Amino acid sequence: MSSKRLDSLGDYLRHNYRLRVDCLGCRKVAILQPLVLLETCRKRGWGHQLHEVERRLRCGSCGSRDVRVGPAFGS
Repeated sequence: MSSKRLDSLGDYLRHNYRLRVDCLGCRKVAILQPLVLLETCRKRGWGHQLHEVERRLRCGSCGSRDVRVGPAFGS
């Protein structure tokens, strides 16, 4: 079994994974397509490393920036 590095949106896209974004404020979970998020990052001049993306995301329900990003396995 091999391990896959998931450090950037490109890694998620290459491995055909979606992103799971968990809000630690209100517990909402969002599943995002990496290509859509990658295009948004490119338009706005943002980096696409996961730690940079996570810093810029905001919960659509409560507005909190306290979110965690990871792979959306099985969704």
